[in-house]
Amino acid sequence: MKTDQRQTLQGIMNDMEGVELKEKHGGQFHFRLHLTEKMQNTPLEALELGQRSYNCLKRAGYSTIGELTDAISGSQDLKSIRNCGAKSVREIMEQLFLFQYNSLKPEKKEDYLKEVVQMNIRKSTV
Repeated sequence: MKTDQRQTLQGIMNDMEGVELKEKHGGQFHFRLHLTEKMQNTPLEALELGQRSYNCLKRAGYSTIGELTDAISGSQDLKSIRNCGAKSVREIMEQLFLFQYNSLKPEKKEDYLKEVVQMNIRKSTV
């Protein structure tokens, strides 16, 4: 993930009062996918992935965000894709989150972030 995108993600989470998420080595970031038909048909290029992550997905046969999210929802482990290691998986998931977050109407963003925080707090304490 590019530095400015990581700062954007961190800034979004920091904007929520009383929330401090600490990154754990090997930890996963969880969120629900809410994609419209238009978003599902969007080409992977819209995620602005690094070259390695993008190439992994293209070689695996994904060309749209919808195809990728369908695979993830169907329990496809991205790490099983050739040359798609932990850093690439993390970048892909972070970019999916940012893509989805940026597409939300302003009045829905705060509730969505609260949901994401709850999903990740619950997962880390189990």
